[in-house]
Amino acid sequence: MTFLDTGILVGAVLKSHPEHVVCRAALEDSPRPFTNAHALAETFATLTGFYKVPTEAAAELTLSLADSVAVEPLALADYETAIREARSRGVMGGGVYDSLHATFARRKQTVQIVTRNPSHFQHVAPDIEILTP
Repeated sequence: MTFLDTGILVGAVLKSHPEHVVCRAALEDSPRPFTNAHALAETFATLTGFYKVPTEAAAELTLSLADSVAVEPLALADYETAIREARSRGVMGGGVYDSLHATFARRKQTVQIVTRNPSHFQHVAPDIEILTP
């Protein structure tokens, strides 16, 4: 199983994204790709905020990901673990969201995380292979 981070999801659905082709390939070539529902919210936020995609189009793009990626909700235990481990992993501020993704991926026994931001995962997922497209 391969966890896909938000940056990969955004790049995969947004044809005007500078890394669209490699992000799309990462999605299509990953063995059993999956993500969590929070990553969908982050994808929508990035599309509508940073890329200024109209809300209706962003919603359609984001929700279409469920056709090619398994999406599961986060559990309360994922949040508790990510927050509890924050101090020992040196996590502050928004880094807790990457820690949350790593905690979820670890619980799902993933073998790799594919991300456009490998430095965000180096200290929160040292036990998981981190790949970039």
